[in-house]
Amino acid sequence: MYTVISAGRGAFAVVDISNGKRMNRFNIPGDLVAGPVVNGGSCMIQTRSGNVLTMYTVKIPSGHVINRYTSSVD
Repeated sequence: MYTVISAGRGAFAVVDISNGKRMNRFNIPGDLVAGPVVNGGSCMIQTRSGNVLTMYTVKIPSGHVINRYTSSVD
């Protein structure tokens, strides 16, 4: 079982909660708005870049982006 923690500006670490070891690290562009929220084998992270909000779904522990949704903020 894994959790995902913020590891600095745009960086996130996947941690195995059974032993506390960092399993992987990945980067998501933009300023963090919400998350990371872990749900099973993935996590969701929302960021903002200018007037664009982006929601990323990331497979864990690999850190690969499996989906991305964007919306404009007025």
